[in-house]
Amino acid sequence: MTYVPRLASAAAARRARALGDRCQLQCQRRLNQRRVCAPRAGSDDRDTRSKSEDELTVSQASIDAIKARARVADGDLKVGLDDYREKWRVPWSGATVALGLVGWCVSFVGVAAIGFPLALSRAHIDPSAFTPVEQAEYLLAVQVVETVVSLSVVYACVSRHLDVVKDAKNDWFTIDFSEPFESEKGWAKYGLLGYGTTFLVLAATSFAMEAVDNAQRSGAPSAAANQIAEQAPGTIDGVLPLIQSDDPTALVAVLTVTSVLAPLLEEVVFRGFLLASLTKWLPTPGAVLFSSVLFGLAHLAPRDFVELVVLGMVLGFSYARTRNLLTPMMIHSLWNSGVLIVVAAAIKGGFAKELGIPGF
Repeated sequence: MTYVPRLASAAAARRARALGDRCQLQCQRRLNQRRVCAPRAGSDDRDTRSKSEDELTVSQASIDAIKARARVADGDLKVGLDDYREKWRVPWSGATVALGLVGWCVSFVGVAAIGFPLALSRAHIDPSAFTPVEQAEYLLAVQVVETVVSLSVVYACVSRHLDVVKDAKNDWFTIDFSEPFESEKGWAKYGLLGYGTTFLVLAATSFAMEAVDNAQRSGAPSAAANQIAEQAPGTIDGVLPLIQSDDPTALVAVLTVTSVLAPLLEEVVFRGFLLASLTKWLPTPGAVLFSSVLFGLAHLAPRDFVELVVLGMVLGFSYARTRNLLTPMMIHSLWNSGVLIVVAAAIKGGFAKELGIPGF
């Protein structure tokens, strides 16, 4: 997005503001003179004063309109870069933020690594014997419970400040489906723009990382280095066996997890709660970066860490722009579903190796 037109109109903006200031000064002088000279009593005098004040009100409205046009022309309204720098009103302390993150981690591990395995053990069910479809359904069940528990943890952390959270002007956890393509903050508009931007920034990131890697190694990377890089876990590894199933039920279950539940949970936690909370101590771009680093770390996927941080920054800035969680949720969902569908098609079509998909 470019802001060159506003730069071209800077001179007009200054003239408009100067005109507004002069009009305001003149109206104030007229009002002061009439207040000094106006009689103290009489219905006719009161009517005259009322009429004069009405005229001044109209004049003030004209002044406001002039100044509004000046601010729009000069970029002083909350558009452009100012939207990306605006902070949230954060009523809770750093301890609440830390407690929320720790609570989310504990609930995540407790559900997936303790709760469900323990329940299977008590029911004498061996998960290693699951078919791909059963594994996908199990993953879906775990994710549903994780989402409910994690959102409950976030709610518990902010529950003492619900008066601030529920105040619409504070933009906390906003999910608003209205005006999807509104010019300034349309969630679908910026969701599509963010999705397109994700391809560009990740391609640039991949190119830069490859260039740096080649420069450090002074040539082609060794086979041993490539093997180490491939052995590092990535985000796609856990679901690869599931989407290879011939039963479409497995793919649908995985898509529900990665494209519906995961975006809902992660955007509420990392953008709605963490990013917004961090603006109490950091400028908004710094909060976007810091929350994106934590977002990358939380995936426990060293092979994709840099890409996850970059994706998190796109999600964070899109949220800062629209103040609507639907925007990063949409980008997150489109990205995850797009990757899964391409990977599944590559596996079925026999060209997974050509795309560099691990294990092929």
